[in-house]
Amino acid sequence: MSAKTWGIIAAVVLAAAGTTTALLLRGGGTSDYKALPTCDKLAAAVQGKPTFHVGQNVTHEEPFHGLDPAYMNIRCLTADGATFVEVDLYQKSNMDPLTTNQYPDKQVHDGEWRARDMFGHNQLTTLTPDIAYGSLDYAGSTCTVEQVKHNAEVMLTVPMAKGTAPSAWKTVCKQVAEQQMPKVMDAAL
Repeated sequence: MSAKTWGIIAAVVLAAAGTTTALLLRGGGTSDYKALPTCDKLAAAVQGKPTFHVGQNVTHEEPFHGLDPAYMNIRCLTADGATFVEVDLYQKSNMDPLTTNQYPDKQVHDGEWRARDMFGHNQLTTLTPDIAYGSLDYAGSTCTVEQVKHNAEVMLTVPMAKGTAPSAWKTVCKQVAEQQMPKVMDAAL
């Protein structure tokens, strides 16, 4: 082989090594979560240890609107539905879970990108780059905390006391984000 050929081979090997190093530093692929928790495990992490039942569980092998196997979900909730935890796991795919169509850029995105993309859709108040909190209902009767980690997005929703003033509501919801969410994340992942 000529020196030019060896140079091209060396450049390709170095580029591949650089890409591998970048993926390892970013956590690409090796840090993806592959299994969903049980509702009992999640309930044990929520304040008051409520009794949860499975409200939704997308873990089957059959395609779910073209999302499986790139998407898994479990939603565990109380009988009245006021308290719930939802865990979404994303793998590599070109399908947008919100529309069940291809992403507009027609690209295949890894699970971490997809989880972060979904994390931004609820427009909650940012506590950290990975944690947000607020209310998803118009009355402010609940506190929802959302956290993203690698290819997982986890959401905790708890009811708020009736008649809570807006300033007190925000303080209480922030405390849920700071104190309860770490326990829920540990149980979820």
